Parts: sequence; structure tokens; C-alpha cells
Amino acid sequence: MENRLNKFDPFGLIIGILSVIVAVICLRNPLPTFAMVIIIAAIIAIGRGIYKLFSLRPYMQKSGWLTFSAILDILVGLLMLFNGSFGLLYVAISFAIMFITDSVMALGLANITKGFSKGYYWLEVIMAVLGIIFGIVLLVQPGASVLTISFIISLGFMTFGIGEIAHSI
Repeated sequence: MENRLNKFDPFGLIIGILSVIVAVICLRNPLPTFAMVIIIAAIIAIGRGIYKLFSLRPYMQKSGWLTFSAILDILVGLLMLFNGSFGLLYVAISFAIMFITDSVMALGLANITKGFSKGYYWLEVIMAVLGIIFGIVLLVQPGASVLTISFIISLGFMTFGIGEIAHSI
């Protein structure tokens, strides 16, 4: 195992370089990146609806709400796939709501850290409040979500790529 870690890994280097290139492409082209996020979310929604309808429903005695939920998932997925404006708004608003709920949860859970470290507690509170403010801004300005999501995707590819390059050398 140690010999493997100390050797040059050309595959890891190639994957790392490609990931950095994808990160740069995502940063330079935020609209196509966001469009791909919408397509992926639509496919997942359709797949989830089909899964609920055909895999879960047969095992339920009362499946009215599950059937309704499955059909709603499929309809939302199809709307996202074939109506770009709906997909953009749906993903942007979902992203903003995710930011707000996650930050509210972090704010509520900050009390747990209060007993361990006052500094960490205040850091949690400040970051949670900033997250709530950021989520509200994204909710009011859904177009900002396009840039934010594209930046987060790019940051993920960049971080992964740099890590792969570092581990391959």
C-alpha cells in the first residue's frame, strides 16, 4: 500500500487536470452549467416519481397520497425539462429555501456548541444568520442562484481536481 501511495499516478493526474478544466468552463459559462443542473434535477424528479408509482405503491395499503406525490414529481420533472423558465425558477427557489432551512437548523443547533466553546458558538450563530440573509436574497433575486450554483459546482470540481493533482504527484 505504501508503495502505491509513493508512486506517480498518471490517471489521477489526468482526472485532476480534467476536473480543473471543467471548473474553469463552469465559471466561464454559468448559464449552460445551470441548465445542466435543471436537466439533472428534472430527470431525478421524473425517476423519483416513477419509483414511487411502480416500486413503492404496490406495498402500500392506502396509497392515495403516494400516488398523488408520484404524479406530482413526474409532472414537475416534465415541466422542468420542457419549460426552461419553470425549471430555472423551481431550482432557484428550491436552492434559496434549502439555504434558509439549513441556516435556521444551524441556528437552532448552535446551542449545543455553546457549552463547548463560546467562540465556535458565535461563529455558528453569525454564519447561520448570514446564511438566512443570503437565502432571502436568493429568494428575492432568483437570478443570483444561477451564478451561485454555477460557482459552487465550479468550486467542487476545482477542489477535487487540485486534490487529485496533489495526490497523483
